[in-house]
Amino acid sequence: PHPANGSNLIPAAAQQPPIDTIQFSLPDGTLVTRFGFVGRPRHARERGEAWNEVGYGPNDTVDANGNPQDKGGGVYLNFVANYFKNRTWGTEFIDNSKVAGVTKPTLVVNQYFQEAQRGGGHSFFRRFDNAGVTDYGWMSPGDLLDDTTYTDGFADKTSCPVVPKPPQTALLKTTNGYPGVFGANDGCSVVLSEYPGYNSLVADANGVMVPNGPHVDGRALKSGDVMEFTGSFFSSRAAMDAIKDSGNFRYYTNEVTYVMGVGLRPWYGVQPRLMNAPIPESALQGGIGSTSYDYSDNSPLMFQQPHNHIGMQNMQRFVEGRRWFHTNMQTGEHTENGNDRNDPAVGLQGPMFNQSTCFGCHINNGRSLAPSVVNQKLDTMAVRTAAIDANGQQLPHPMYGLGAQMNAKASTDGVRRDWGTGVHVSGFELKTVKLADGSSVELSKPTISFDGPTPAVFSVRTAQPVIGMGLLEAIPDADIIARAKSTPDADGVMGVANFAYDPETNKVRLGRYGWKASKVSLRHQASAAALLDMSVTSPVFPNRDCLYGPAKCTTANRVDTGLSEDALKLLERYVALLAVPAQRSYASGYPKGVTPLAALSPDEKKVSAGETVFNTLKCQSCHVQSMTTGSTSEFQEVRDQKIKPYTDMLLHDMGSDLGDGLTEGLATGNMWRTSPLWGIGYTEMVAGKTAKVGYMHDSRARNLTEAIVWHGGEGAASRDRFIALSKADREALLAFLGSL
Repeated sequence: PHPANGSNLIPAAAQQPPIDTIQFSLPDGTLVTRFGFVGRPRHARERGEAWNEVGYGPNDTVDANGNPQDKGGGVYLNFVANYFKNRTWGTEFIDNSKVAGVTKPTLVVNQYFQEAQRGGGHSFFRRFDNAGVTDYGWMSPGDLLDDTTYTDGFADKTSCPVVPKPPQTALLKTTNGYPGVFGANDGCSVVLSEYPGYNSLVADANGVMVPNGPHVDGRALKSGDVMEFTGSFFSSRAAMDAIKDSGNFRYYTNEVTYVMGVGLRPWYGVQPRLMNAPIPESALQGGIGSTSYDYSDNSPLMFQQPHNHIGMQNMQRFVEGRRWFHTNMQTGEHTENGNDRNDPAVGLQGPMFNQSTCFGCHINNGRSLAPSVVNQKLDTMAVRTAAIDANGQQLPHPMYGLGAQMNAKASTDGVRRDWGTGVHVSGFELKTVKLADGSSVELSKPTISFDGPTPAVFSVRTAQPVIGMGLLEAIPDADIIARAKSTPDADGVMGVANFAYDPETNKVRLGRYGWKASKVSLRHQASAAALLDMSVTSPVFPNRDCLYGPAKCTTANRVDTGLSEDALKLLERYVALLAVPAQRSYASGYPKGVTPLAALSPDEKKVSAGETVFNTLKCQSCHVQSMTTGSTSEFQEVRDQKIKPYTDMLLHDMGSDLGDGLTEGLATGNMWRTSPLWGIGYTEMVAGKTAKVGYMHDSRARNLTEAIVWHGGEGAASRDRFIALSKADREALLAFLGSL
């Protein structure tokens, strides 16, 4: 049984301190910002060719017009081998630009390395005061040596000592060790008092790295100054070998933009040479944690990035969770080469399954393969199944349970037993819809066949992108419920909140996740997907009989070895901390003669016009553009964020053409949760050149035009307005959607 309404809804969680504080102010107004770094293969503007004018790079190749040739994608967004092991660290900015009476602000930069990273690191700042500077203007500690000998035996400033992480809401040090330098932690600290414009740094009398040499203009720092910051970690071969880590011992890292008196902001490149500038708030779909514009041409990895301002300790949680997302639950092997085996995962998978990794369905954290050819097996999708009893009640199918699992491990006697559970594309139903300008759209719907018995009710479901999930969880229940209507508007749009039982507490909660909003939390969603798609149990679903209903889903029945509590928590937190790309609605300032990246060359006027069309069609009746998250999440990164998810998180009747007959809670056969549109313009780029993906719950729509024309029911009025558009307005709308 399902809860009929939200009358017994459990109250919202009380506010608790975040598990990792990313920003706070001291009593005098000093702003403290903390964030995490992970090792990267290269830096953010490298993709195999020089980014500046022809002749800048030693290996420049030009076309007939003198434009540099694109030599392929870069590797900035890639994750280095064993990224989850000794390859994250924390950075802290202490900024007194808004302290009363301070006329010459300073910015103290501290880095907190892990014990294995005993070599230390660099701090790099790009100087924006000189347009002729094409690389980093100066750095710390660089190759600058002094005669300091630390108590741990390391001599000279290139060997930064390991410093304990600071308290959550206080500084580790004030003046101890560095008289007169407030907040420096003696871990290769840097103190800035002027806008970056020096060529080198040296240690002052207190051992703190400070600017050296003539400054271009000598201007003091002030609130609102924008600067680019990045770091690198380096150790030694001997130090890494000592902890049995065979990986590299020097890495680049993320590049961030810091605004004095404000904090970190996602960035894009402006003239003259893609100089860092904060992305305007209107384009921050995922709040201030949105992923910055990608000048390394790494689009397939855009859905795999952490929040721009992720905490220094949450970064380690993120990478450990990412490891589980990429782990094969049979072998423990990682989907990416060069990573150590995850031994606790070996043998967790049951005898029947669809995929062995989360990544097997969520291609590059995006969608699963679309049904595109006859006889295609649908094992990267979920095929939900149900039977109907004598009272008309839907129950788990007696053979398949809640969903068909289409692959099987070889049995101990070497005989493969599929039990006839393959699900395939048997053909396509086609129809044509005429548009007002005389063009037409062909709609294609896959027909499905089962090798075994065909269930009375079944539904093919594509995997959805996993970006922004923590932000969606942070939207207050009351804000979602308040958008539901008891009577339809002039277009017939209502919106209904779904409610479901939390499988661990049996309490009624608001449904948020899944195509019909039947999962109440990220924990519920992650554990259900592990069971249904990979046949892996967890503390939420302790045995594989959970597929056949709650009566058998008890520890009294049995407990199958599966994900530990720690592993499930890491998976949940990883997904919660995945960022949303910023909207690509602003033109970048490419250097003279450099061909813009296709993914970052929007027609600003066309995108703006398309947004107007979007509103004119009243798409926002369901795809609500703006929301504000609450303040109770365990992650400060997602608290109090202005986001643009383009969803109301409610159920809508979308008509019989999209109906599947499957009931989940209050979601009847024609009802679907409004899908978020953020990131939708990256869909095909994330999938890559070889994977075919689609739109709608079963990926039937091959492009966004088809997806819109498939709308029925509560979406019919907006669909009809779309069909009546001129070609120019239709193209503008698609340009807008493509920018998201």
